[in-house]
Amino acid sequence: MYVVPLPRLLSSTGLGALTLPGSPRVAVPSDDLLGLGRIVASLIDGGEARVGGEAELVLAFGAGEGEEYELVVTGEGATVTAGTAEGLFRGATTFAQLVTPGRTVPCVRVSDGPALAWRGLSLDVARHFFTVEQVKKVIDLLALYKFNVLHLHLTDSQAWRLEIAAWPRLTGREHYTRDDYREIVAYAADRFVTVVPEIDMPGHVLAAVQAYPELGGRDEPAHPLVPFLDPRAEVVWRFVADVLGEVAALTPGPYLHIGGDEAFGMPEELYAAFVSRALGLARATGKRVVGWQEVSRSGALTAADVAQCWVGDGDAFDAEAARETAPPSYHALIDLAARAFEQAPHDVPAAVQAGAAVLASPSRVLYLDRRYAEPSVLAEQNERRERVGFASYRPMTSREYFGWQPGELVEIPDGARLAGVEAAVWCETVKSFDDLAFLLLPRLAGVAEKAWTEHATAWEDFRERAAGHVSWWERLGWDGYYRSAELFA
Repeated sequence: MYVVPLPRLLSSTGLGALTLPGSPRVAVPSDDLLGLGRIVASLIDGGEARVGGEAELVLAFGAGEGEEYELVVTGEGATVTAGTAEGLFRGATTFAQLVTPGRTVPCVRVSDGPALAWRGLSLDVARHFFTVEQVKKVIDLLALYKFNVLHLHLTDSQAWRLEIAAWPRLTGREHYTRDDYREIVAYAADRFVTVVPEIDMPGHVLAAVQAYPELGGRDEPAHPLVPFLDPRAEVVWRFVADVLGEVAALTPGPYLHIGGDEAFGMPEELYAAFVSRALGLARATGKRVVGWQEVSRSGALTAADVAQCWVGDGDAFDAEAARETAPPSYHALIDLAARAFEQAPHDVPAAVQAGAAVLASPSRVLYLDRRYAEPSVLAEQNERRERVGFASYRPMTSREYFGWQPGELVEIPDGARLAGVEAAVWCETVKSFDDLAFLLLPRLAGVAEKAWTEHATAWEDFRERAAGHVSWWERLGWDGYYRSAELFA
């Protein structure tokens, strides 16, 4: 039974199996869940949704909270019982994964629920633009693996990807219109995935400052590539209020991400002043604010905020190694980065001290833009292995990527209130959707297991289950997945 992530309890109820017809029927408890029924029917490869009546899969309200569900499969039919529509959907994804190529489903009983509340993927659409249809494919993959957050990194030095009516020069040729963004958010919501938009500031703003130079203030930045939003320029606060207000209004979910990372060369007092005021403006939109761990340096975090951890003690920036490969024009920027990294070990403890929740995204195990250490079983993929992925990271095998547990992350200090975990895929080296598939799969399936499954699972067991998901990846349009020799040899 190739189920990923592994449920809390999955047991066989005896011999036999449920045989599905060519057009299996999905019954839902009410008219307002017909849309959910249609999505579930499409998951199990066709069929129809109906309210009540005879069906091979019945979704029924019963006991349970949040995403918890029970699934029972007999030779006569299957029933998912949950207290919420979200729980029904999580159970339906488990049922869909149990369907064999021969369209049978083993007789089982499943009792399940998530280990962590936040299970996400951060997708860098700023450095490589993905179309609406491609983002929908990402959402389909997240839904299959019971992720519930898509964090969209919408702005960076390379590009600004979301239309802002009040500041029309921000976006270039490739971007999401307001309607595009609404379409993505709605598609995700139908699959119980919350979109968390990130507007990165006060650093990573070259694209914004090139469009509106007044946002950078009067002083020259420490390096031309790293301007920052100057809190002393009053136009900056009109800009921040406009942008956060528009993005919040477009986003029905409860979160708004303000970035805050790598404001290289920005004086500490200006950074603290900016983040403090930006946090207030973001909260004023009615959203719960998320920021990368550096925002704790402002001293303005509260218990309502979320600090996203990405680097910890032991992750020092190797400036000498960077200088060896970078052109001389970048050396000053490398020095700025090295100084910023020196403060990193203090960030998450400061956030914990402020009472903020911590979202775990340590680059050591949750940044998926790292090159594979093991070869592919397809010779032609080994050239891509030398090109796709961040060159300065130590390559890791798929098995190494699986060797961690959320409760044992050294980057998260004792006493932290863990919001959940989130993988990130940065797209500096991504040139196509196949490159994205190459980096995400099979590793994203392992992240799903860590985030959802309460107990640690063995690599050998996971390997067998994940290898059985090739048909899912290909069916959902992820043909570029990495044919890891550790999984497929």
